[in-house]
Amino acid sequence: MKDNKVYTHDEAAMIIEMFEHVLDENDITIPSPEDDEREADNAARLYGSTYYELLDNVEVALINLLNKHNAETDVIRGLFSGTV
Repeated sequence: MKDNKVYTHDEAAMIIEMFEHVLDENDITIPSPEDDEREADNAARLYGSTYYELLDNVEVALINLLNKHNAETDVIRGLFSGTV
C-alpha cells in the first residue's frame, strides 16, 4: 500500500537541518531571545523561537508550493524564473 502523505513539518525540519549543518561548519550560532534559558551543553545553532519561526516559515512556503502544484505543473530544476 502506498503512503500518499506529505508531512510538511518534517520536510521543513529537514530543510532547516541543512542550514544548521552549514552554520555548524562555519561555527555560526544565530541569537535567540531564549538564549538565557539554554542549557550550557546545548550547542544548537538555531534555538528557541528563532528556530520555530524559521520552521513555521519554511513549512508555509512548502504548503504554498504544494498548493500551486497539479498534474499539469512543469517543474523546472536548476534555473531561476527571473521573477525572484
